[in-house]
Amino acid sequence: MFTTTMSRRALLGAGLAGAVGLTAACRSPQFGDAEHVLVGGHQLAVGTPFDAGMMRFAELVEQMTDGRVLVDVHPNAALGTEPEMFQGLVTGTMDVGIFAPGSIAEFMPEMSMLSMPFLVTDRGQRDAVLEGDVTERLADRLRERTGTYPLTYFGGSYRQMFFNTPATSLEDVQGRLFRTQPAAVLTDCFAAVGLRPTVVAYNELYNALAQGVVDGADNEAVFIDSQKFFEPAPHILRTNHEVTIRPLLIADTTLADLGSELADLVIEAGAEAGRYQRDLEEGEDDAMIAELAEREGLTVTDADTSAVLDDVHEIWDRYAQQWDAQDLLADIVDLRPEG
Repeated sequence: MFTTTMSRRALLGAGLAGAVGLTAACRSPQFGDAEHVLVGGHQLAVGTPFDAGMMRFAELVEQMTDGRVLVDVHPNAALGTEPEMFQGLVTGTMDVGIFAPGSIAEFMPEMSMLSMPFLVTDRGQRDAVLEGDVTERLADRLRERTGTYPLTYFGGSYRQMFFNTPATSLEDVQGRLFRTQPAAVLTDCFAAVGLRPTVVAYNELYNALAQGVVDGADNEAVFIDSQKFFEPAPHILRTNHEVTIRPLLIADTTLADLGSELADLVIEAGAEAGRYQRDLEEGEDDAMIAELAEREGLTVTDADTSAVLDDVHEIWDRYAQQWDAQDLLADIVDLRPEG
């Protein structure tokens, strides 16, 4: 008989069992004699870089623990939206997941600093942020308030804007209704650019674009492709306004249940999976934006964003003061490339 981390939490409850669906069930590992089975999830499609990174994490955990710990990965929002999944980490109905910082702003708003538009816009700057103590200090705050811990950080793509009517510059898109993640700092930054931000659930975005509920949104090229957002919104404005930083979070209660030996191995697996995923995503992102530019019916236009930097900088400063995080912001700004 094996004991799992989730068995003491009623394996997500009866309601979640129905939500997991056939796709996730088919991907579940054979539990066998595993001592712990960690339930993990993300909201993106099978085969995307996030999914590949999560599956690599599961593979490494199994290898490093000699099968004593397995990770049951549920993709494509099978376990809910990112805010719902994060709530699951906090309450103990889920073990590990990938999250956009803006999606957990309700629980810790200053995590949004990692995804503030036009702040981290270069992969070298992103690497310096991850390798310095900015993420460590944010992780300490997150752990203290929510009982969750970043194993690593996925990401590395550039986020672009895309619209359902022609767009060739930021001046073109003034006043357009624009979908954002549920974080006030994000909506204020995009409003400062001249857009009209509104929150739409990720799994509802395709229909919202197709039906004209929103005029545009932003995402990485690989997800513009995998979620087929280019169909209702074929006009891509290459703004490079964010290099993605997406924490892979685990619940502290899960680490405690594992015990120090297994927890250390899971943490090591997370760090290795993060390096693998970032390399994978960067390569796929560069290739995909080039491919999208060649597709018939799509337009990809480079946008000059220099004129909006002063406006968004004011937003960064205001929120950093509100979060008592001026030092964190200053450190990230200092890492920006010159010129």
